[in-house]
Amino acid sequence: MKNMKRPNIGLHLSKCLLVLLATASVHQYSIAQQSTAPGIQKRLSDLFSSSKEEELLEPDLAFKMKVAASGPTTLVVDLIPANGYYLYRDRIRFALKNTRGVAIKSVKLPVGKVKNDPTFGRMETYEKPIQAEIALERAPNAKTLTLAASYQGCNEKTGVCYPPQDKEVNLTLP
Repeated sequence: MKNMKRPNIGLHLSKCLLVLLATASVHQYSIAQQSTAPGIQKRLSDLFSSSKEEELLEPDLAFKMKVAASGPTTLVVDLIPANGYYLYRDRIRFALKNTRGVAIKSVKLPVGKVKNDPTFGRMETYEKPIQAEIALERAPNAKTLTLAASYQGCNEKTGVCYPPQDKEVNLTLP
């Protein structure tokens, strides 16, 4: 009888306490679940659903940009929001980087649709593709430039706004 092991009462009590706590938390959860209004469960389910329609696109797919020189002193920038997305007109910016002998003279943007944005208030937006026309002042020997573009937009359905997108494009002028 000397070699007989005694049961570890502390370990046994710890296991019992864990079972008791788990049972209490399950019971508490079921009470909370039952008292929840029926509409809340559906809204939470909708919020976390993985429907293809509600998945947000990567920024480069949500807002595409194409740049081309349409002449020796004109750049054309196509900004293309995906279906269900929009761009803020006043968040569109263009600048030149590491460029000598070329400067931006003016930028023309089309008129946008006025939207009462919950975050920013009254804003002009673009829900469809637009074309920005950039007029350049150019020295005769200037051939290359780097256009820096910045723009910001949101997903219409979810209201999720993306951080400003910054892009750089290197171009050779005709």
